[in-house]
Order: sequence, then structure tokens, then C-alpha cells
Amino acid sequence: MTPSLFKPSPSPSKFHILIHNNIGDGCEVFSGLFLRLKYILSRFIEMEQFNPFKNNVIATAPVPKSWFDFLLNPNSLEEHLKQPEAEPSPVQLLLQFINKAISLDKPIQVNQKHPDAVIDGETLNVESQDQYGGKKTKALKLLALKTAAFLKWNLKLFLNELPLFICDHLLSNLLTETGLQSSREAVSWADLDDAAAFALSLYHRWVLQAVVKDSFPQRPLRINTAQMPGLFETANSNMANNEALMSALQSQVKLSESILQKELDTIRALRVPTLASFGSINELDDRVVHHWENGVIVRNQELTAEVSYDLGCYFFCKQDYKQAFTLFKEVTKIVSNVVVEGNEMDSINKKALEGYVIALKTIAIENDESSEYKADIREQIENARKTNNHEEVVKLLSESCGTTELPASYRNKIEQLYPRRSMMQFRVFTCNTVQRVICGKLVNSAYSSQLMLHGKEGAVCLATIMLEALVKCRHDQKVHLADFLKYTLGLLHASLQDAAFQLLKNSDISKRLLTEDDLKRLVGKNDEEPLPFAATTTQAENLAFDIGNLERMLLVSVDPAVIRDCILKLVQVRPVRSLASLNCKWEIGALQQCLDAMFSGVRKDFILIFLAKSRLAYLGKNYVKAKKLLAAAELEAGNVSFMLVQLIKWELLLIDLILFDGMKSSNQMRELSKKVKTCMTAYLQGQEAMPRVEIIEYCAAFLLNSKDWDYLRSLPNSKSGHIKIASIMANVCKDLPNTNSRNLARDVWSAVAALFTVNFQQKRTSGGMVTTMHRESTQVYLPRPKFLDFICKIREEVVLSVLISCIAKMYNILKDHSLKEVFLDYIYLWPSAAPALVNPTSMDIHIVEGVLTTVLAHSMLVHPSHTSWLRTQADLFYSNGQYASALNFYLEIGIVCSNFFLEPVPKSIYTDQVYRRMIKCVSYLKCHTQEAVLCQFLEEVDYQTAFKALQEKNSYDAVETYYDFIWDTAILEFLTNFHVKRSEPDKKNHAIKALGELELNANNDPVVLKMAADMRKSNFLRALARQYVTSAPSYKDT
Repeated sequence: MTPSLFKPSPSPSKFHILIHNNIGDGCEVFSGLFLRLKYILSRFIEMEQFNPFKNNVIATAPVPKSWFDFLLNPNSLEEHLKQPEAEPSPVQLLLQFINKAISLDKPIQVNQKHPDAVIDGETLNVESQDQYGGKKTKALKLLALKTAAFLKWNLKLFLNELPLFICDHLLSNLLTETGLQSSREAVSWADLDDAAAFALSLYHRWVLQAVVKDSFPQRPLRINTAQMPGLFETANSNMANNEALMSALQSQVKLSESILQKELDTIRALRVPTLASFGSINELDDRVVHHWENGVIVRNQELTAEVSYDLGCYFFCKQDYKQAFTLFKEVTKIVSNVVVEGNEMDSINKKALEGYVIALKTIAIENDESSEYKADIREQIENARKTNNHEEVVKLLSESCGTTELPASYRNKIEQLYPRRSMMQFRVFTCNTVQRVICGKLVNSAYSSQLMLHGKEGAVCLATIMLEALVKCRHDQKVHLADFLKYTLGLLHASLQDAAFQLLKNSDISKRLLTEDDLKRLVGKNDEEPLPFAATTTQAENLAFDIGNLERMLLVSVDPAVIRDCILKLVQVRPVRSLASLNCKWEIGALQQCLDAMFSGVRKDFILIFLAKSRLAYLGKNYVKAKKLLAAAELEAGNVSFMLVQLIKWELLLIDLILFDGMKSSNQMRELSKKVKTCMTAYLQGQEAMPRVEIIEYCAAFLLNSKDWDYLRSLPNSKSGHIKIASIMANVCKDLPNTNSRNLARDVWSAVAALFTVNFQQKRTSGGMVTTMHRESTQVYLPRPKFLDFICKIREEVVLSVLISCIAKMYNILKDHSLKEVFLDYIYLWPSAAPALVNPTSMDIHIVEGVLTTVLAHSMLVHPSHTSWLRTQADLFYSNGQYASALNFYLEIGIVCSNFFLEPVPKSIYTDQVYRRMIKCVSYLKCHTQEAVLCQFLEEVDYQTAFKALQEKNSYDAVETYYDFIWDTAILEFLTNFHVKRSEPDKKNHAIKALGELELNANNDPVVLKMAADMRKSNFLRALARQYVTSAPSYKDT
């Protein structure tokens, strides 16, 4: 008998017997079945007409279709799939079709005592079992292929949405329908028809994509451990099927690679099957007629791109970067040149392709020195800029003049990377200006002032770049260059830049662009013709033009000789106007009063402008030019005012102190120290030429940095807070490390504590409301911002250590948490309890923390490898819950002490407390495998914490990769047993491999065991450092 489509029944009923008697064998099976179904449906319609609830207003939700509906009416599949929100979706239908087909393909178990079996409500004998489900399975497979064709054979969708064995079943059915017996069949691409060639290519592309996807780390499938009937077994079965199939695919991936590479050599346009290409099965004939001519033609370039992209991803996964780069370049060329319209196979991720190409460029070139690949001009500039090859940057910009390879925005960006008015910035500016001239665009007006600023060097640079660009210019572009050259020469001639003018006039570019008549007009030999840049020829306007040029030169120049020359010429042309009014920012502060007492004259203008320009240079941190201008002002004021000269000397001393780096010779050091002490004496004695407070601040910092403790301790009491702080700090530092310094440290403790004391005062407003006002203590030597500015000028290690120790101790007292105390040096100097603070309730711990952070940041900029400060900073981050930053600094301590862990870290540095804090940090960061590894570093291994960490479900680290760093066999044995229980074979194998290392054998000599542990310690700490230190932002950025 032929199987029925009804659901199975435990025993044959009268209805089953009736069907069995009325349905014949052979080709009458489906006709009889459909007649019976028609009768049942007619009876259902008659009953529906007499349904009393038919006109009920309550609407019911439509019942979604299933695979059975489309099996009865295959023609309704396309109409269903085209619905915007089809229920079930195409992917769900695909799963239903193939799962049902797979279940029907399973052999039927027949009881020998009862050879007749009831299946789907029908009685089958043994002879008819081989035919059971044949037509139904065939129909289901065809429906699945039609659904896949509707999805345009989207392999990415199949891999993401379907189990692996479902995809294999689908593509194997496609191979069978196109006439291929196996994917391993040895065939010639030229002998295959379009459908078979497409099926074979699609299958092997799927193999490569599946292997590549499996190589990426994936979240393991979560299986419910509760023994629910049928569910746990099914999940385990599917997972086992996928693992077995993936192993088979990995073994045949080489074959797929070779088949696809052969396809690339003989690729042609193919007709890709669509939904209309597949036929349907009927009840009268087992044969299925497909209509491959209904497929869509895909061009060979698009097929080449698809296959090359998959091969490129596979080679990239294999780390064969040269081959991958070649394929990705081919894909990029096709994607950029071929216009894709209605492509049935558009599966190339263009963003991923671009990322692959960018990532592989450098690798492919480094691995192949003979590569003919040449980076574009923009990439060459970026590479030169990263290596600080500035000459190459200018060369490339000059070569690109006259071309449109670089956009104007990128050129301007490169120009802004260099300091303003520097020679390198001018050279880049010149390249951009020449490019604008060639393109016929307006030139930046600032270029002329830059050219005059750089004089002869600027003229040489301009002539060289214009000569290089001239070779690539058309006739109209050469006209633009000639006009620009005329304008520039005229401007230099009018601005009295004779050297630059003569150099540019006699250059090769002038000889090639300008005629003799043009040159004669420029030097004024032909007075009848105006200069190219002159608007009129009247003498008054020429004079105004000259004055404007002189004033502009006076504003931009910082050369004392040029400034002197401009002032003399301006005084001769226009003696009435005050030159100080040219720039509203020309201010000289406290020196103005002394300068006003001088008589008027050109010497006063000299001094005023020199001092004003030096102040601007000082504010711009251009200290060398500021010092040069101050020296010129001192020279001018030498015979005019002794007090002014003395004040200028104090300003020069300030610049010398700023430029002091502690590396000068002993003679220079003594000379500078003598000047500083003279300045301090003048301030303490209240002389008429008293230095500014800022200068005294730098002097006090210099004396601390030079460790002149005796002089600072001998200073009398002063109103200057900087001198007071320097004096009390010298008292403590002089006697260190003697314990007698504790009495002297009381003054430091009181002075620092006063910075953080806030007085609360209540004030009643006019409306009767009481408000609380916060005022700083009146006993402070310096306000808190000025105190921090002063500390940031100190570079001496001992002074900074004492300050950090004092503030850290106050922080610990206010924090009052023994598990979060901050490490500090010189702990014996400070009191150990809260009563040592005058009023702890009036001190804000957040202010103390902010000051401590600022002092630590400055200290580590001065001495980046100071282990005590690194430990204090790490503990401070740990105390505030910033665990990633804390771990960063804990690792930096070890890096400094062990030469990046090439040597063991001293136990005095990495104590058990440090290790436990590192364990807490990685635990809070949810890196539990790292936590377990660190538990071995303790004097006594903390097995409880390690085992608890290894049992965590979510661990955001490399997990089994860290097993190689475990040397404790108890932990490794626990891991092996744990992964066996959780059915994690890969991780179990990692643990077994680590446990099987010969150097971990318990019978080894203790020296060998210690060497194995030390090697794993160093490697693990180095791995942590690469993750948390080298990849983390620097402290300056934070």
C-alpha cells in the first residue's frame, strides 16, 4: 500500500479500513486520496452553513500555513513568498521542508511478529516500505529548492539562520537535481551545463564560508540541562551532527579550494536557477521536468567577484595574505568598474572588502619586496608623516602640484599640522599656494607676509616649487604662474626685500616665465608703466602703500634688526603717530609705569615694542625669541634708566629659569643660582626694582630643584607664600631619612591641611532665608590653585615624594577604609589618626583626591618610572573603583622593575597585597580566567577564589588561551574535570595539553619547577601588560 498523508493512528479504525479498501495501488494513489479529501471538505462546508456562531462578530486570528498546505498546492508557494510579511517566513518554511524530508528519509522499524505496520493511518507491508515517503520527500525537497531560489541563494543568510546540516542537505539536493552525483565528483567545468556549474560552485563556496565562520570564536550553545522529553536529546543530536559535518568540511576544504580556483580559470556567464526553473511532482509520474531556461543570466565578472571574494576570505583566514590581497584587489577592480543591475548574487560586503584591502596593503608589501604595488600619493604622504619624514611630505606635495589627486581640504589639513610661521609650514603653504595659482583660484592673503618673513629662504622655496610644477602645466596655467610671479616680485621690491627680490628675479623660473620687458618694469626702469600690483601711480598712494608695508613688517617681525629698521623708516615718514597704537595687544604690564617716566623719543619706541613683542612671545611660549627681544630692550635702556634695566634683567632671569632643565654645567648652575639669590634678596629687602611674584615663584622652585636646603632654611620670615612653603619643605628634606624629621614635618602637615579646610559661615539674606557660605581657611600660605601651580614647577624627587606622602596620608585618614588605603613613602613623618587633623569634618575628601591626582600627574611626567608614585596612583584608582586604570599602573610598576618582565619582579614591589588587588581588578572587569591565574602568584595559592572564578559563565577574556600560563596542577586537573562535565571538548583538550607539559611533572627537581613557574609568570604578566598598558591611553591623555 502507498502511505497516506493523514496523521498516524495507534490502530486501524473503520475509517482507515475504508480508505484502504477504496484506494488502489500504483498511479491511483493520489487521485483516490484527493477524491477522499474533496469529500471531507464538502462535508465541512455543509456543516459550516448551519454553524450558529458563523455570524459572530468576534474575529479569530488566521491560522498560519505549514509545509502541508504547500505540499497539496505547490503553485501557492510563490504567491505566499511574495507577501511582504509572510507567515511563516521563507527561512522558516525552508526549515520545515528539509526537516520533514529528513524525517521521512529515515528507515522504518518493522516488528517481525507483525509485518504490517500502520504509518500515517495506513497499513504498510514490508514490500511497500522502500517506496514509503518517496514522492512526498521528493516534493518537499523541490519546495525547499524553490524557497532557496526565491532567497537568491544567499549563502550568508543560510549560514546565519539555518543549522549546518540543513544547509548541507539543501545544497546536496541542488547538486542531485542538476545531475551531479557528488560534490567530490571529478568533472570538467567546460562540460557542465549552467545549472550544474552553478550548483557545484555554490556548494564549494558554502564550504569555504562555513570553514571561515567556524574559525571565529563563537558563543557556545546554551543547552537546558533539565531532562525534558525529546528536547535535550534533539539539541545534543543537532550539535553532534553539526560538529561531525564541520569536521568533514574541514577535511575537504582543500578540494573546494582547488575546484574554485579551477573555476576562476574557466569562468563564464551562467544562468542561475530561479523559483520558476524548478518543476513539480505529480501523482501520475515520478519524473520531474525542470525549466533551466527560466533562470537569470549572471555575467562572468560578477561570478568572478563572488568566487574571488570567498577565496580571499579563506586565504585571509589561513594567513596567506599575499594570495588574499591579490584576490581582493581583483574583486575591488570588478566592483568599481562593473555596474550591477538586478544582480541575483550580490553578497559581497563592500565595507568588509575595503577593510580587507586596507589591512592587507602593508602586510602584502612587507612580505613581498618585489611587489609592484605603488601606493597612491595620499597614502605615501601619510606614511611619510607617520615616520616624521617631513622632507618627503614636501616633495610629494610639490610633485602633486598641477594634478587633482589631492583635495584642497586635505592640503590645508597637512598645512595645519606644522607650527605657524615655521619653515616647514611655509614650504607646505607654498606648495598649496602654487596649486591654487595653477587651478586659477584666489591666493591666501597671508602668503605674502609669510614670504617676507622668511626672506631669502622663502624665495628659494617658491622658485624651486614653481619650477617643478611648470613642467606639468598647460599654457593657460603657465599664464597664471607668470602673473603670480610678477605680483610676488613687485611686492618684494616694494617691501625693501632686496635680497629675496634679486634671488627670485635671477632664478630659472623668472627666466622661463617672464620677458626682459617684464623684468625691467619690475625694477622701475620703465617709469611710464605701473607695477603689476599698483592700482594707481600717484605719489601719495605710493607713499601710503610703503607705509602699510612697513607697518605690516613691524607687526609680523620678531627680528630686532628688522624691527629697528622699520621703526626708523616709519618715524621718518610719519613722526607724529604713536607706534604703540598699531597693535592693541602691545602691553608690558608693570614695566609700563617705569617706561612712562622716560622722555619721549625713538628710543622709547624701541624699548616699548621690544618689550611688548617679548611679552607676546613669552605668552606664546616662544622663550628663545622672547629672550632675544628682551636683550635688545636691555641694550636700548642701558643708558636711560637703571631701574628699567634691573626689571628687564628679572624678566630675563624668569626665561632662564623656565628654560632650565637641570642638565647644565656646574659653572652655569652656579651663575644662575647667584642670580636667583640676588633676586630673592631684592624681594625680601623691598628694593625699588622689586621682581614680580611670578619670578619669585620660579626662584623658590629653582632653589628646591637644586637642593639648596641651607639657603632656604636661612631665609627670614616673608609674606611670600612661595618662600614659606619652600622653606618648610627644605627643613624636612634636609634631615631625611632621619626620624627626627617628624617634628619638622608638622609645619608641612599644617600648611597642607589648611589648603583643604573649608569654613562654613551662615548668612541671612534680605528675605530672611539663611544660606551657608564656604570660605577657605585664612591660615593658608597660598590659595589652592596657586599652590598647585607652584608644585607643578618643582622637579626634585624628594620634595615631590614628601608632598605626595603628606596628601596621601590625609586621604587615608578621611577615607577611613583599611581595605582601600593608598600606599605612601615616609609614613613615619605623619600622624596616624584623625585627631591629627584640626577639623576633619570641615575637609572635603574629593578636594584632597583632586589635589593628590594633580600632584601625581605632574610627578610622573617628571619621573615616569618612580615605583612608589606608580603604586600610589594605582592604589588611588583602586580606592575609587577605577579597576582598569588601577591594573594599568600595577602592571607598569612591574614593567619598570623587571625590564618588561624579562626579570622576576622583586617581592618588595609585588607583595601579596598588590597581587590581591590585581585579582580584585580583573574580577571586577569580569576577566575570571586571568583572576584564576593570578591566584597562583600568592604565597599560598588561593584555590577557593581560583575555582570560583573558573566556574563563572561569562568571562570576558581569552579563557583557554591562558591555560598555558597555569603551573599549578591542582587547578589544571580541576579545569579538565570541569570541562568534561560541561561538554566542552576544545577547552578540555587545552587543559590536558597544559597539564601534560614535562616541566610540570611533580617528580622534577624543585629548581625546574621554579623555573617553569617563573617563565609562566613572566609570560602571563607580559600578556596582561600588552592588553592593559600598551593598548591603553597614556596618562597624559587621561
